[in-house]
Amino acid sequence: MRTSIRTAILAAALVPVCGILLVPSAQAEDVPSPRELLEECDNGTDYCGFHPDGPPKEVKGESHQVGTSVFNCTDIPQTMNVSWSDTDTETNTVGVSMSVEGGFADVFKVSLQTSFSHSWAKAHTESQTTAINVPAGRVGWINREPTLLEVSGRYELHFGKRYYDHYYWYLPFTTTSPKGDAGSVTQRTRSMTPDEATAHCGGTLSTAPPTTPPPTSPPAGGDDARPA
Repeated sequence: MRTSIRTAILAAALVPVCGILLVPSAQAEDVPSPRELLEECDNGTDYCGFHPDGPPKEVKGESHQVGTSVFNCTDIPQTMNVSWSDTDTETNTVGVSMSVEGGFADVFKVSLQTSFSHSWAKAHTESQTTAINVPAGRVGWINREPTLLEVSGRYELHFGKRYYDHYYWYLPFTTTSPKGDAGSVTQRTRSMTPDEATAHCGGTLSTAPPTTPPPTSPPAGGDDARPA
């Protein structure tokens, strides 16, 4: 999805759609930037439309920690609560916010609503308090992998007079937005470092064996992961 934007701009001059030309990167200075094209959408054009390749599809966002880590300084397993809040926002291959009203964003939203009865979300905030089972002498935290909705397609722009020497321009465009759910939430634990033991436990760590054996093949980084 993160392909080169400028080299992906498609342009055609006074020809049918089947005569689309791919602009080489060496001529980048002779073509408008994607941002410039989108700024002309529904402003300096006779026509601006978005043509989706299909309905929104689910994709996974980047897994990341939410909330703060918790430290079990005791010699027995503990159930510890982590309160967290995480916000997902829309992104796109052009790097121009879809939160603006009118212009290319409005064209996109109307097309999606008309084609698939789907309303595009700008942002979603998920807040929870999650219980973590932390073995003795270990650190626990929560990882969240958000669920996003992705739409790919292209913008089509018609100009009444030549724009960068062409009347018709086509811009590939891919964007993601929050689905609006919790996504995948997992709890993780790992051994406490000496510095962490000093900072959070006064330098004292439990020497008692864990109540359950560690997994035979722990995840990379030495932490245990399980659904929250």
